[in-house]
Amino acid sequence: MRNPANLLTAYRIAAAPVIAVMALAGYRDAFFILLIVSYITDLIDGPIARRMGLASDKGAKRDSFADGSTVLAGLLGLWLFEWETVRGELAWILSFLAIYATSAGFGLAKFRVLPAYHLYLSKIAASGAGLFVASLYLFGYSRIFFIAALVLGMLANLETILVTLRLKTFRADIGSIFRLREGE
Repeated sequence: MRNPANLLTAYRIAAAPVIAVMALAGYRDAFFILLIVSYITDLIDGPIARRMGLASDKGAKRDSFADGSTVLAGLLGLWLFEWETVRGELAWILSFLAIYATSAGFGLAKFRVLPAYHLYLSKIAASGAGLFVASLYLFGYSRIFFIAALVLGMLANLETILVTLRLKTFRADIGSIFRLREGE
């Protein structure tokens, strides 16, 4: 039997460039629908893997790659479709991108892989981003919701940086910096 969690992650990896192309081609509905589906599959692939006893470091690393690809494709579409709406939030967007890049850079520098810790705060931030995208598509822009999603993302990436600094060797599926024991 194929691993359904890995299939969902593979979908997100394959969908990210398609989402970006839909944005570049100006297909707003297709962009948002595919992006929302990607966020939904992100919410369910991890629990499926854990329930079926199929969670692995390799799957977690692929999931993190899929997450990053989805975030970048989503930001591209947001930039293209909502520039007039979000341009006043450029400082927030650039701050998020800087912390996100720093988080990824720390993981790559220390462990030669993207962080794949699956922290609770990261899951909350991804859920918030997905809810923001769905709300934006269905109801329109909410500045408070957008900034809250960005701040949650920044906090999640700051926690990821702290976990990377504390870990001696790479581990996936940590949950929280508060679950790390001394010397890990």
